[in-house]
Amino acid sequence: MSSRSQAALGIWRARHTRSTADRLYVIYAVFMVLLITVAPVVRAVWLSATSAAGVALFASPAAPGMAVLVTAVLWASALLLGRDRGPALLPPFLTHALGTSDLPRSEILRVPLLQAGAIVTVLTTLAAALVGGSLISHGLTGPLGLGLFVLAGILVGAITTVAWLAGQAFPRVAIPVALGVLALGLLAALIPAVQPFTPWGWVNLAYPNGSASTSAITSLAVLTVVLLALVPTLLNRLHLAGLMTQATRWESASTFAASLDLGTAAATYQGRPQLGRRLRAVRLNRSLPATFLIRDATGAIRTPGRLIVGVLALAAGGTLLAFAFTPAAPGWMLGAVAGLLVFAGLGPLTDGIRHAASVAFDLPLYGISDGHLLTNHALFPLAVLAVVLLIAVIVCSTSIGTGLLAPIISSLILGLLGLLTRINSALKGPMPTWLLTPVMTPVGDLSPAVRMMWSIDGIFLAAAAGASAALVAGSPQLLVVTGAILLGVGANRWCHRA
Repeated sequence: MSSRSQAALGIWRARHTRSTADRLYVIYAVFMVLLITVAPVVRAVWLSATSAAGVALFASPAAPGMAVLVTAVLWASALLLGRDRGPALLPPFLTHALGTSDLPRSEILRVPLLQAGAIVTVLTTLAAALVGGSLISHGLTGPLGLGLFVLAGILVGAITTVAWLAGQAFPRVAIPVALGVLALGLLAALIPAVQPFTPWGWVNLAYPNGSASTSAITSLAVLTVVLLALVPTLLNRLHLAGLMTQATRWESASTFAASLDLGTAAATYQGRPQLGRRLRAVRLNRSLPATFLIRDATGAIRTPGRLIVGVLALAAGGTLLAFAFTPAAPGWMLGAVAGLLVFAGLGPLTDGIRHAASVAFDLPLYGISDGHLLTNHALFPLAVLAVVLLIAVIVCSTSIGTGLLAPIISSLILGLLGLLTRINSALKGPMPTWLLTPVMTPVGDLSPAVRMMWSIDGIFLAAAAGASAALVAGSPQLLVVTGAILLGVGANRWCHRA
């Protein structure tokens, strides 16, 4: 081994070798953080899952089919995520120092891969345990069904990690493979006869509804073992240039996120235009709205990965919103999650709105007023919202046998509120200086919490919008209050945009 490799190996060992006291301190710190922050949230989620509405949702005939779709979306999302931020990643300095040595990638990147895989597997296992625990608490399944589904959650987490790594190793083929996974997952959800021959169908057959199949778990375990055997090969296929790019972008995004500049942190991962770069985005047309619509649509097509992820998030939000209208379902909770998905899915579709908001802070550049510019840029995301949400709601409501009128009206309301939330976020601008002043209280300085609330207010507003849209038939007052808050916040930011 060369001296350079020995030095790199020394750096790697120094990073991953800790004393017993350091390990105990880290375990204690993590335990205290989880006890203080996560425990109340876990308790609230458990109480909601074991309530009558939660049990009705998990015990519904459509729940196993949703497990198929969730698994397919999870694996497809892991493939797409690996293109920008893979699980096998180190800081830039260590990536360069270790990547230029003679050490194999499968050795130097094993630890970060295991850490990322452990997080993913824990989350999927907890989700499976939550579903199984909710059913077993009301006698709808037995210990065997719960154990098999928890084991399925562990296997799904392991496969998700391998899919995440595969997206990092093969970024060019990740998009078509992810689309194929989604198409086959939808096919398996609609045609039960296909499920015994697909991995996501095996998850359905392992659902703890009283007929969990051990053969499906065996098939899923064999697939997991085969995929895990490919991990060293996938790690060794990672190139130093790609690792350095991902490590640098992740460090930049982490730095911006630590300073509560979440917009710039998200923009760090905005992909460069590739497809259709020779297409004319700005085409003169007699209709000014049509010109802006074509311009924004062409810009979105040039980054197909972001566009696909945005459309999938909107479709998932519409699907959850349709399930919110099933009898005894926790409508407010499903609506809140649907609002978050719609808010996230609108991100790749509202580049024009962010551009219009940035221009509105300065002198007019296009010979039209700031209001007309913002309105014209809102046409493209509004059209995509209407098409995707309506299709998702109609298909899902028809398949589960609920009415169409209420979900359609709710989806249109959610689309408008979600777009208004995105406009408010674009008009936010830089953090006001008065937020940097201390807020002294008997329990200490609360200014960090105030700044955190200011930076993530869009998330809370999006969740409130989704919940109010799902409960529009029972309590329209919540919709009126949420809409008034969104309009008030947007009007205030618009008036003070200069």
